[in-house]
Amino acid sequence: MAARKALFDKKGLALTRAKFRAWWEGEAFNEEAALAEIEAKLAADPPANDGDPEDELFDELPYEMPPRMQALAILWGDDRVRPGDATADKLEPARIGLAPEGVLAVLGPGLAGPMVAVAAAHPGKIEIFEWREETFEALKHGLKKAKLDERVTASRIDLEAHVFTPASFDGLLSIDDFAYCGYPPHLAQQIMKSLKPGACAVVECYVGFKTPELATAFASSFAEPQIRAHGDILQFFVDAGLALEADEDMTDDFLSTARTAFKQLGEKLAAAGGLEVPVARELAWEAEAWRMRLQLLATRRLERRRFVLRKSADAQPENANAPAG
Repeated sequence: MAARKALFDKKGLALTRAKFRAWWEGEAFNEEAALAEIEAKLAADPPANDGDPEDELFDELPYEMPPRMQALAILWGDDRVRPGDATADKLEPARIGLAPEGVLAVLGPGLAGPMVAVAAAHPGKIEIFEWREETFEALKHGLKKAKLDERVTASRIDLEAHVFTPASFDGLLSIDDFAYCGYPPHLAQQIMKSLKPGACAVVECYVGFKTPELATAFASSFAEPQIRAHGDILQFFVDAGLALEADEDMTDDFLSTARTAFKQLGEKLAAAGGLEVPVARELAWEAEAWRMRLQLLATRRLERRRFVLRKSADAQPENANAPAG
């Protein structure tokens, strides 16, 4: 009798949740089809006799990736918004020189993919600051799914206005933030202020001269591109008081990673089967934008650079509290 009641309650709760999900997504609800799907799942996984089935009504709804995120996952890999791979991501903590107990700040990872790799290489605390509104919920979901949400925290910020706590990080990683920031001097100075004396920051971004093709190359971006000349970016760091330790040209490696992803796209599409129209549309926009971006990178009208920067070990506390420029 108890098992029958549990089955009835579980079926009713699942149907209620399916109705709510359809309402939330603005979709028509087909009760007959939903009930058939629920019964099939219950037959495959019968409910246990213990526990309170009503608790399930308050469980989190299953997270569904937005079409844009699904398209990016097909092209760049799960939980990624740009070309990259876990092997390269795992090198970042060593490049920064982090001690195992050090606190790492990460700006602009987009989704959880890069963070899973970085967290595998760095056992200490990681604080993420993400400016893309569209990716933030997916980022948090990815961290929770990877069981990193207790050690790795995520906050959404405004690149133009956010003020970091002075001297709070043992290292910092910034990915693409300077390519989308409207006022880079502020961001450079905030990075300087946030680092502890002697700490290192690694900044990865695009550099180049303004050209009409940039509008097409970044048409699928999450924000308007703010691509600046190589020398201008360097000057922002100098003005903020950061010492340049390395200026690395990543363009060829970045091109290779992106081209490999496109070569594998056919196989990925075949494995995925039919795509929903919104996902296919987002994938088409991404591919068209990247066709031009790859062309600009290949002709060196656009470059991918990595800057390794350090705050002076004898930096005075009052410098950390200087007003942002």
